[in-house]
Amino acid sequence: MTTNRFFLCCSLLAAFASLIPTYAEAQSGTRFLEPVFDEVTTTTAIPFSSAIREGQTTPTTLYLDFYEPAGDTMSGRPLVITVFGGAFVAGSRDFADMVAYCNRLAKHGYAAASIDYRLLSFLQISGPALTRDAYMAAQDVSSAIRFFKLHCADYRIDPERIFLLGNSAGSIAILAEMFMGEEERPEETYAAPDLGTLHSSGFAEYAGISPQVAGAIPHWGGVNALDVIDVEEYAPICMIHGTDDGTVPFDSGYCFASAGLSFMPYMYGSQVIATHLETLGISDFEFHPFEGEDHAFYYASNYQLDEEKFGQCFDIVRDFLWNHIGYSVSVPETATERVRVYPNPATETLFFDDEALLKNGSYRLTVMDVYGRIMLSEGIASHSSIDISQWPSGVYVACFVQNGNCCFRKFVKR
Repeated sequence: MTTNRFFLCCSLLAAFASLIPTYAEAQSGTRFLEPVFDEVTTTTAIPFSSAIREGQTTPTTLYLDFYEPAGDTMSGRPLVITVFGGAFVAGSRDFADMVAYCNRLAKHGYAAASIDYRLLSFLQISGPALTRDAYMAAQDVSSAIRFFKLHCADYRIDPERIFLLGNSAGSIAILAEMFMGEEERPEETYAAPDLGTLHSSGFAEYAGISPQVAGAIPHWGGVNALDVIDVEEYAPICMIHGTDDGTVPFDSGYCFASAGLSFMPYMYGSQVIATHLETLGISDFEFHPFEGEDHAFYYASNYQLDEEKFGQCFDIVRDFLWNHIGYSVSVPETATERVRVYPNPATETLFFDDEALLKNGSYRLTVMDVYGRIMLSEGIASHSSIDISQWPSGVYVACFVQNGNCCFRKFVKR
């Protein structure tokens, strides 16, 4: 996967600000390890992409629901993007498991999102069509990642700490998004109409932004070919899978093999993926087999969540995320949380409130454009404005860093 300069710059800034990674957090308790928030704020139906479904000629708008802790003051929050299951022909972003994951994660201090992706009509089901739609779903996951990286300041998320979580078809989509290169595209995706590159879908405003993520938690997922996973593009994964899965194989085989649907894609499941990772010398992964369990085993027969089994899966997710976010917790709120930039849009001079910042000493301000070019990076000890009159019109991101804490603010230059 390619690495966009914008993401690299955000990553470098986060690394600079996090030599000892502490982020402002006003609430008490052990954030990320236990629920320190009582309420969750949900913003629904946020459009994040527009793409053409299989068999159609006009684009479909895709939406996401965004979950965050109510009253949260932290900037640079880790984000978990959840992707529902349903064999690429059914399902929605408000499925019970996705909603439960997003709410629990938000109460633990994460930002979370549940996203749409393009589904295949039941009348179009065939082996090639399912392969194409799985690829489209991976494209839509990529669009959601790049949407949030572009709008990281708006949603107060850390673009270096975005994770994916999927159920069944959603897991197949996230594994393809993470590991499939252009040269590894299934041949069905080239048939007319050609589906294009994996990261070419979505809105033009985030074209070119890196889709790389910090890790993923696929539930009962798999890949079409093991060689799509290699060391160079690897990000940590945590696999959960029932050993008696009759839908997506625990080891390898055709999906829905127990139903005798021979046209279904052949998949390599979590057990085989784990062995492949060991062969590659990769040790940063987790594999959690659930003995005797079938597909999506945290659902009860009435399509309600089995709280005990879902709780077991959530604990695995919680611990994996904790081991990979690299944050310290329960530190006092700092002055960076209260930074305001104005006017916005601005034409000649950009002002920022830094009275609280300067009380704590000097700080560093770095400004980037959306292509990752650094427009300004300097230590500030005595002034509250910068001259932007000669800068091109466009969107910029300002990063304020002080005492190991950072925050992002987006502004527009006319």
